[in-house]
Amino acid sequence: MALVRKNYSGKAAISAQFDLTTYWSVREREERKGGELQLASGEKFRVVLGREVFVSDGDDYYHFSERNSQLIIRKLSDIELSFHPSNMLTSFLTGRAFAEKGRSGGTVELAWSGKASDAGGFTSIVAFVEEKSGIIKTLRLTDQDENINTYVFKKTVFGRPPQANAFRFSAPKGVDVIDLRER
Repeated sequence: MALVRKNYSGKAAISAQFDLTTYWSVREREERKGGELQLASGEKFRVVLGREVFVSDGDDYYHFSERNSQLIIRKLSDIELSFHPSNMLTSFLTGRAFAEKGRSGGTVELAWSGKASDAGGFTSIVAFVEEKSGIIKTLRLTDQDENINTYVFKKTVFGRPPQANAFRFSAPKGVDVIDLRER
């Protein structure tokens, strides 16, 4: 776990490609999306999740929905990030005692369970980690309503500086821009 925490401390840039499967317990239905994640220090991130893009330059937060043809801009300080994909790799892995549940083929299963108030609404966090590298291959988060978000990471890279414009967002032509920042 020490190697995992070192990798995902938020000190070095992280980029990853992933598949997300969300199981909605009330509807007994699964939803699948592909995604990309770029993280840098100073609350900078870019998350592409299906047809949505979430970007923060450290001050402002941009949420673009291709389906709605809409861009919403807010101050980052006005956003609750505890459930946000940009936060999952750093906040969920720190400050919790994970127990080793098993090992198989160079992969270690680490698990935490507790009160939803202790983990941003989640009652269970399970990480399947590559033993030698400390890279998370699968992260499964179960919330208080028994909904399960499973991230399967296909490629994770540490320390590669993001492109200069990675944490900026410009609205495509014809998009409805709603700017909620206080002036």
